[in-house]
Amino acid sequence: MDLKTLEKHLDASPLLQAHKQYFLDLAQPAVAIHLGEDKGQPLQSRFGGQPMVPPGFTWPEHPDGHYLFVGQINFAELPKGPDRPADLPSSGLLSLFYGFDEDDAIFWRDQDYLKAYYWPDTSGFQEIQAPHRWSTRSWALQFENCIDIPRHEELRQDWPVPFEELYDWFDKLEENGDLPGDYLLGRPSWDSLAYDPTPNQVEHPSQSRWRSLLTVQSHEKLHWCWQDGARLMAFIEDDKLRAKDFSRLQVDCG
Repeated sequence: MDLKTLEKHLDASPLLQAHKQYFLDLAQPAVAIHLGEDKGQPLQSRFGGQPMVPPGFTWPEHPDGHYLFVGQINFAELPKGPDRPADLPSSGLLSLFYGFDEDDAIFWRDQDYLKAYYWPDTSGFQEIQAPHRWSTRSWALQFENCIDIPRHEELRQDWPVPFEELYDWFDKLEENGDLPGDYLLGRPSWDSLAYDPTPNQVEHPSQSRWRSLLTVQSHEKLHWCWQDGARLMAFIEDDKLRAKDFSRLQVDCG
């Protein structure tokens, strides 16, 4: 969804049209992620499969289980243009791994539940096999620049209308694909939480503001089941993102 599409949806509702500028001001740039049908090329963005890594890379280890490969994002594949989010790298490869064990001893709020590796140069990279039996088929990714708006009551304190009036509207925007289910940046979205999962700045007064980096749904084809089929939300500090430092992420699921 772009601003023109959002404006069209607002104009279609007399209730929302009266607060049109409020909702337009909420729009933030994001990148929608779509799962393709093919495996993709080795350095292409994808979910699942096996990662491309530099020589000497060692698969991360978790003391209570395994790390499984989420996927890799080749930032050079993100669409260009004036609506491309400026804070994301223009090139380089980001690889993500998450902690997993069959007894659910690993919790998504644990430190290093989601490990990220960013490499600005992919020269000499090669595919590495997981050291365990857990793996999934590779699905190539396609990207689309878009905008995102907060979809949950907990994300704002100043809704101009009772939020009960907005539930169906947001559901419809998600169902028809105007608000993506898998995306970079934007704001977090969830299925079952009753709070804003963004790390609380009050608890970290010396750090920069936290923001949403990645939101992904559960996908049966990838064997992803984030908290009973909900969503995984990864957050990063503002200054870390600008510095292309993905070494410290925080996660919530729901």
